[in-house]
Amino acid sequence: MDNITEIRIEEIKDYDNNEYYYYIYCVKDTYERIEIGKSKTKPQCYKQLAVYY
Repeated sequence: MDNITEIRIEEIKDYDNNEYYYYIYCVKDTYERIEIGKSKTKPQCYKQLAVYY
């Protein structure tokens, strides 16, 4: 099973096309890149921890 090693949010300022957005994607341990999408508003990030017994 592949694992996600990182989730990235990049701020894109495209002055040529007058665009401003956030590009969201994740990277698996096989270095496969999966595009999540684009957002005009800044995404909020938080960490949630779940412990199961």
